[in-house]
Amino acid sequence: MKKLLTIDDESDFTDLIAGYFGQRGYKVFKANSGEAGLVIAKKEKPDICLIDIKMPGMHGDEVLKEILLFRPDAKCIVIAASEGQGKTRSHMLALGAVAYFEKPLHSLRDLEKTIERAISR
Repeated sequence: MKKLLTIDDESDFTDLIAGYFGQRGYKVFKANSGEAGLVIAKKEKPDICLIDIKMPGMHGDEVLKEILLFRPDAKCIVIAASEGQGKTRSHMLALGAVAYFEKPLHSLRDLEKTIERAISR
């Protein structure tokens, strides 16, 4: 069973992700801060990490770097509200994210396809 960790300070969003991917056979873990996400990531070693950028406390780029330090094979996907997204997108991809999505997500199916491609690499 593939493990997915969603890290976002909006619990409605993490609940949506958990419901969608839980029904598709993923074991889903939710964290509402970067710090909590790192604790779960170290313990559960998820295959996929969905990371928001702007969160109270630890910023998403720090979370991404930390996860990839101890789990270099994790596939990290950034899902963030647009904020000068061109620069942010290229920065997050340069740090090691495999994909970048803007909120609001228009299709969970597109996200699912991206995750499936990332896992099969």
